[in-house]
Amino acid sequence: MSKYEIGIVDTRNILKAIKESHDLDFKNHALTFFKKRLEYILNKYRLKNAEGLIDKIENDKDFFELFLKEVCIETTELFRDPSLWRYLMEHFFPSLLKESGTYKIWFPEVSSGEELYSMAIMLNEMGFLDKVRFVVGSISQMRLDDLRQGKLEVKKMEVNHANFKRIFSEAELESYYTVEKETGYITSDLLKNVEITLQNTYYDKHPGSVKLMMWRNQMLYFNQILQERLLKSFCNSLVPGGHLVVGMNEKIDYWNSGKDYILVGEKENIYKKRFS
Repeated sequence: MSKYEIGIVDTRNILKAIKESHDLDFKNHALTFFKKRLEYILNKYRLKNAEGLIDKIENDKDFFELFLKEVCIETTELFRDPSLWRYLMEHFFPSLLKESGTYKIWFPEVSSGEELYSMAIMLNEMGFLDKVRFVVGSISQMRLDDLRQGKLEVKKMEVNHANFKRIFSEAELESYYTVEKETGYITSDLLKNVEITLQNTYYDKHPGSVKLMMWRNQMLYFNQILQERLLKSFCNSLVPGGHLVVGMNEKIDYWNSGKDYILVGEKENIYKKRFS
């Protein structure tokens, strides 16, 4: 079957169908990115054209659950960008987690869970896992179901092991997962302090009293309007002095961002919410 490509008009018609049928608004996603995801879905599920996809979106509830899972932004591996995890382990967490009280970490719109798993493994190695509460959300129930089971893609394990060894030379990643019928599963004890919520991160109310947000390498998938709205909302979720990690290739830069955030980790792009 030849690869199907859709045009801008088709893309906008699909966006309209999603909004009218399910009251979900993707119009502020970067159009080029969203178009590529739609083409991927069309070809994976052997749909003939945009009209066929619209029909499935409007009339097939089970397919729409698959659609939401497929359209979510994928993370790629455990401990992606190992230098960030070394920085968090050696310089960021040691002083913060010695303070009393629970430390809340929020992962907006998780996809395949590697960021959460990496954080849980690192904090366990540091002896701080019991001091942390994780809050994770996604627009896709199927993504959340996979996360509850701690699913890992076995085909990624070679790079996962390589990343892990660049951070923890004396530990073994094998102690943190099992493999059953070619599917990996993270050890359930790592997820005991995880609150999982079906949530439209772009529009629903966000959790409060967050001390750290992990939102890496996602801004490029949204236009400037949605970027600014999310970053302002995230600022409201963070406690004063709380931190937001946006990824090595992205910057917080909107008209009054300097009043909300200060850059405290330049190499890794870690921002701190101002106290006033």
